[in-house]
Amino acid sequence: MNHTCFYCDDDLKEQRVHHISFFHENKEREETMCTECYAEWLQGIKG
Repeated sequence: MNHTCFYCDDDLKEQRVHHISFFHENKEREETMCTECYAEWLQGIKG
């Protein structure tokens, strides 16, 4: 199964996929991210 990173648009291999879920405009949204973008996203939500 092929995935694309939600943030940087890179093609991902199955072992590098991180699934995230967040609310946007009162709707839950599920996306996939690469390891690098996922780490940045985690830092961003920590504040």
